[in-house]
Amino acid sequence: MTNPALTHKDEKKLLHALFFLFGFLIMAWVPRFPEVKEGLNLSNGAFGSILTTGSVGAFLGLLTVGHIVHKVGVFKVTLAGIALLFASFTIVVQIHTPIYFIFCNIVIGFAITSLHVSLNTQGFHVQERSGDIVVTSSAGYWSAGALVTAGLSGLLVGRVGLALHIGVLSFTCAVVMITLLLRLNPVLVRANTHPETDYSIKDIFTGFHLDWPVSLGMASAIYLEFAVGDWGTIFTKERLDIDSGLSTLPYILFTVFMIFGRLSVQKILHKYSIERVARFSTIMAGASFGICISIATHLPSDAKWISFALFLIGFSIAGLGSAVMGPSYSSAANRRSPHPSAVVVGQFGVMNNVLTTALKWLIAGVIAATGSIALALMIPAALMVVSAFFTKTLRE
Repeated sequence: MTNPALTHKDEKKLLHALFFLFGFLIMAWVPRFPEVKEGLNLSNGAFGSILTTGSVGAFLGLLTVGHIVHKVGVFKVTLAGIALLFASFTIVVQIHTPIYFIFCNIVIGFAITSLHVSLNTQGFHVQERSGDIVVTSSAGYWSAGALVTAGLSGLLVGRVGLALHIGVLSFTCAVVMITLLLRLNPVLVRANTHPETDYSIKDIFTGFHLDWPVSLGMASAIYLEFAVGDWGTIFTKERLDIDSGLSTLPYILFTVFMIFGRLSVQKILHKYSIERVARFSTIMAGASFGICISIATHLPSDAKWISFALFLIGFSIAGLGSAVMGPSYSSAANRRSPHPSAVVVGQFGVMNNVLTTALKWLIAGVIAATGSIALALMIPAALMVVSAFFTKTLRE
């Protein structure tokens, strides 16, 4: 059932707004982690350890939420996810006991995954009906929201209290997101009405669909984004010994160019196939990043600004080249799977999390063994190039 007053264009705008606010909401507290850590009275190591508990909730969500969306529909799951995020974010910034923080952080991980699965399910639904690259552009709006809120939160540090900032922001985002959701309700994916295609708890495990070419291609292509997020700023600051503010610029440019690529790819795909665009993008991103970083790290210390310029070029090209990879592999997984979109998003997310976590441990191990972040970053650069061999799975 569709609403004649709601065109595909209107539907995409509302969905993009939801993705923007989703990114804006969940990334708002990240720049204020030092204050959260101080409130819990924990060391850096201990705080970092308890932050990883969010992955427990995320893993549970990826296993189960897709089946729930298939059973009850996008509206109920998205509404519950928004309410859960608002409540947990409002509470978590006022907690001073680590054990309560861990519980709340697990809930946050589950709530984020719930919204991720339900909103992407709707994105695939719109994409299939309109023929536009909605999943990729939606990811761009999510990244834009995350980038804007990171800048805003950074400005509010020391000016507005943590609890007030996150409490007001969470409430405002929740109200606006629910308003947008109600406007989208007539075209949202409905609950499954065919008992023969229903899923049981047993099916969560016995019906798990493994698509290794797509999963390996996805992990190889997107890990550069994770590595840049984890190590980019630290690497720039320690290698070049420049101001902390400037050391974040390469990562900011990476994100800006990624957003630009995701929002403009539709024009390119009118001329070239997604397979061709993806293959060129992976080779360009991986090779450029590896070459720029290699040259920059071998220049003498008195040429640090030339090295910095090479960092900026390498990170920018990598961001642009990475733009379409994650959403494109997600679309391929959905197209190749026998399961409904909601189930595919969850199952594909589980495999992606397992593979990227293994790669994170590999990178951390290389850095610990060699002391060289530059050497470790060559691994995701090489993986990005290798992912070109998997782009055949993107063929429609």
